[in-house]
Amino acid sequence: MAKKKAVKANKTKKEETKEELEGEQNKFMQLQMLDQQIRQVQQYLQTFDQQLVEIRNVIDSLKELGKLKKGDLIHAPIASGIFVKARLEDSKEVKVNVGNNIVVAKTIEQAVDMLERQGAEINQYRSDSLAKFDELIKRADALQSR
Repeated sequence: MAKKKAVKANKTKKEETKEELEGEQNKFMQLQMLDQQIRQVQQYLQTFDQQLVEIRNVIDSLKELGKLKKGDLIHAPIASGIFVKARLEDSKEVKVNVGNNIVVAKTIEQAVDMLERQGAEINQYRSDSLAKFDELIKRADALQSR
């Protein structure tokens, strides 16, 4: 009788060990998935930050352009890091690609306003992503402390 109880207790220990191992494997897989999601959100945040810097730079450039007058010598970009000397014809209006190869004329103020709205949208996406990032970190911390 005592032998049967010992075998039964031994089985229970083996089952408990197996369950613990399965639990640890499940926890590890969940942590890996959270890590992958965290890295993806970090990439989104980095992209949003880069876009916001670019928008701010363009807004600053547009404001500087608005201070120039007709006939001023400027360096017009041809490609990234490549410029040509040019004389300014109009410092009050810019051409904006609105998509689908459609270009429209906008005043400097309209272009700045458009970019500021885009920046606000990106800031909202950034805030949402930051909240998601914080949520994922909390979930990972809670999982690790179990």
